[in-house]
Amino acid sequence: MKIAYLVLAVLVMALPRAEFARAEQGVIFERSYISLDWGQVHLLSSQPSHATEMTPLVCLPPNPYSGEYYRLLMHKLGQDRVMVAVDYPGLGRSDAYPGELDMALMAEILAKTLVLAGWGPDAGGPVDICGYHTGTFLATELAIAYPELVRRLVLIGVPYYDEEGRSERFQRLSPVKPLPESLSELQQDWTFAVEKRAQGVTLDRAFKNFLESARAYQSQSRIYSAVFQYPAQERARMLEHPVLILNPHSNLEEPTRAYAELVEGSSLIELPDLKYGIFDLAPEVIAEHSRRFLAD
Repeated sequence: MKIAYLVLAVLVMALPRAEFARAEQGVIFERSYISLDWGQVHLLSSQPSHATEMTPLVCLPPNPYSGEYYRLLMHKLGQDRVMVAVDYPGLGRSDAYPGELDMALMAEILAKTLVLAGWGPDAGGPVDICGYHTGTFLATELAIAYPELVRRLVLIGVPYYDEEGRSERFQRLSPVKPLPESLSELQQDWTFAVEKRAQGVTLDRAFKNFLESARAYQSQSRIYSAVFQYPAQERARMLEHPVLILNPHSNLEEPTRAYAELVEGSSLIELPDLKYGIFDLAPEVIAEHSRRFLAD
């Protein structure tokens, strides 16, 4: 068992730190790092094979996954615009932040990252933001705190709960656990990512999700802490940007609908045929709705 765990740890920690640009299905992918005063933030970017004037779309993934979560969407939507998927501090290939995180600090880190990457009112102009689960709150906070950096928002599956629901999830998910000493302690992650993956999600994709979750064994708790301490109700009412909210009918169906009611002027699109694994099974549906909204 110890040998098996050692092998797993090597697989998880030995993710490649660099990758040359390469074309996939007409979209050119590239990895890069932005250096901040505490460490580096990793970006997975894509660009179409032709010149484009479309506003870049920055994608914010669900905890505990990296920007790789968006790769299939980047194939579909990235054929006519630049796209960037961000790894949160401590997740994917980004360095861990040395202190505690809250959503305001995460938005500050993201804003600095995007400005250093060449966007913002004094550089390449504002960006559009797509956030899924955790990414919906970070997108919201970024738009409120740095309004000139953001043009439009696409929010998908919002983890918006009442005070009791937030408190229960904070107590359960935010404590940082000691590193596992046996594979059995990773069983829950394995079951969720692999054994109970949505029908149609490939084993390759599911296994990679498991590895990312295992690698983020401790860092994901800090992200959950930020999510479930975020004053979502108060902040949602402060949004002034155009907002599209897509609502897959998963366990966040009702929370997403409730959040949409808080965001004045937002457009809500129900997606009753989509439940879980939507970025694997229906990236073209997300791309279609997003493209139409972002082109306005």
